[in-house]
Amino acid sequence: MSSVEELTRFSMFLVAVMHMADMQLREKIKKITAAAKQNDSIPERSKNIGLIIFLILFGCGTFVLFALAIGLTLNGHFISAVVLFLITTLLVYSVVKMMTAEDIQPL
Repeated sequence: MSSVEELTRFSMFLVAVMHMADMQLREKIKKITAAAKQNDSIPERSKNIGLIIFLILFGCGTFVLFALAIGLTLNGHFISAVVLFLITTLLVYSVVKMMTAEDIQPL
């Protein structure tokens, strides 16, 4: 068997494995989506932990964008700094509005 045939068979095997993994991932996503739609499936503590983790990661990302904007300002790149300040401000505003929303209607 030549190396080309071996590579072809191996690539076909990898495609089959990736397709199988993709189908398994789709099924897991479907289960998670169904659980998220039913409020009684997810404990309140898990929701709170997920929200806290999201806010921590969002805060870190916002801090990095803000630090980058300050660095751009100090180096004289004022237009880029203003764009980053605006993006950071809009992101923070959107998360604050989501957190203070009374009731978000389901999509």
